[in-house]
Amino acid sequence: MSPEKAIRGAFSGRGRGAYYKARYGNKAAKRELPAGNSTHIRNKCANRQQELFALLDSLNNKQYGQYKQLTGKQFQFSDFLLIVDSIQSDAYAPPSRIRVQVLTRLNSPQGGSGGWHSAKGGAIAIDCPGQEVLERTSATISESIVEMRLTAALPAAGRTIIAGAAQNMFLEVLPQMVEKVLLYRSVDSQKMHEILCSVEDQECLRQQLAGKGLVSFIGNGSVLPRASGVSNLPLASEDVVLFQSPPELQVSFELPNQGIVSGMGIRKGVTLICGGGFNGKSTLLQAIERGVYSHVPGDGRELVVTDGTATKIKAEEGRFICRTDIRPFINDLPLGKDASAFSTSNASGSTSMAASIQEAIEIDVTALLFDEDTCATNFLVRDGRMQRLVSQENEPITPLISRVRELWETKGISSVLVIGGCGDYLDVADTVISMHEYVPSDVTAKAKDIAKAIPVSIENPQTEIGPTINRFVSVPKELTAYKSPKAKGFSVALFPSGKLLGSLADTTSKTGVETEDGKDEPGNLPELDLTALDQLVSASQTRTIASIIHMMSQHSMYGTIRDLLREISAAELDSLHNGHGVVGNLARPRSVEIALAINRLRYAQIQS
Repeated sequence: MSPEKAIRGAFSGRGRGAYYKARYGNKAAKRELPAGNSTHIRNKCANRQQELFALLDSLNNKQYGQYKQLTGKQFQFSDFLLIVDSIQSDAYAPPSRIRVQVLTRLNSPQGGSGGWHSAKGGAIAIDCPGQEVLERTSATISESIVEMRLTAALPAAGRTIIAGAAQNMFLEVLPQMVEKVLLYRSVDSQKMHEILCSVEDQECLRQQLAGKGLVSFIGNGSVLPRASGVSNLPLASEDVVLFQSPPELQVSFELPNQGIVSGMGIRKGVTLICGGGFNGKSTLLQAIERGVYSHVPGDGRELVVTDGTATKIKAEEGRFICRTDIRPFINDLPLGKDASAFSTSNASGSTSMAASIQEAIEIDVTALLFDEDTCATNFLVRDGRMQRLVSQENEPITPLISRVRELWETKGISSVLVIGGCGDYLDVADTVISMHEYVPSDVTAKAKDIAKAIPVSIENPQTEIGPTINRFVSVPKELTAYKSPKAKGFSVALFPSGKLLGSLADTTSKTGVETEDGKDEPGNLPELDLTALDQLVSASQTRTIASIIHMMSQHSMYGTIRDLLREISAAELDSLHNGHGVVGNLARPRSVEIALAINRLRYAQIQS
């Protein structure tokens, strides 16, 4: 009998595991995974927290699931308390969640970022912030405690626990993190103070804008260009041009820490930013749109501050629109379609812009931002020749140029527009700024002279904008009954029930899933795509939006969009989490982005 058959016979009926262990040996066991690197390190770790050391020691070489014994436990170290909130199911699952708490009597308020990797492959990490200062759950401060919320990838060989590596991670690396990041004796107190003062100044400046009749302020010396199209870091180059306000537009503010600062004020009303290509027009607008957030010191935009409701409007071909009144911009649609409660699953550039403006007005936005490069041309303007070729009676679109002054004069909504090729807008502008080699100049007087010398025909709207229609919104429970929405970058994956999918396919009159050519698209159900929202700056904000959708669905929240935003904004950020316990990877989005997300959610039930 061959050795192979002998082995098979000996272990017949005892399962494949016994056979393969006899055939190939238990190689994992033969490795005798170490409980520690050396006696010295083991003694050092044991002295730091004996209970945790002993528990991890008892788990060595056991199956990964035994790590679950750590769930819910707390371990007191000399300088901090370790809380284990949840344990990952296996080595390939999302990492475990832990918290570290330090009494405030030992330190001053501070935060930290980054990650630590242990020598054995375990990793401790935190939700890293970017250039913008956002309210986050990764760090919380109360009167008595500073808490950092981390993730820990518990070490293993395959699915076998390596206790030594876990001990090193929890008892060697973690205390070093706490010492370096959380304890006041180890941090640069002067740098910390500078960060706090910078953020305080930016918030103070933002609060003063309205009193000076401004939409935005760009401080002298600011660095507006970014390192690249995929980086939010400042451009580091000898050739970078520091921002300098033209004398005619220069204003000054007194701040609590920096004192008097000066720069260019963007006045309320209608402002054009013009100039030749590649001279900094869009760079200036991008700085203005990000100025709704405060920035960390060294970003270059610490003194670029914008009205907190300012909203970027752009063409979004293919976006979902549900029961939005677009009549101020698009009316008398072919085939008798109702523009007072317009719905589509595949918007054109012009209808998407019309809907976005109306949705912004609905939530009391006071400033709109436009870049000609990302707008639908037929929505921006109809020149004289086209007016003569296609009469106003036969054109359903009322272009923005015919409404932009009305938005300001009747609604108090300012507009800032980057315009490089549409001179007709000189007729409707209050202020015109020209960018040349990244240097701004005030050319308002020259623009007015040109407008008088070369008159153009701008059609008057046939109707007024009229009052805003308040819509009521809810999210059906069937959207989250199967699985919670899951954020992926700047998109949210949705998992609706089969029942909801069927209703979406069968009742387009309720859900508004209909293309502009009148054809149903029941199978076209993509995830909630938020990549077009340029002022959504962190994936952690997207995770919060996903949690809000889950909360609205499970709690049957119903009301006007404005009322729902008020309720959500008043809630603690932790309370928006849709799971058990606490998490450290949420950041608060603006109410504007929450509303824009809800309006793009094809499963939302919206009524006017």
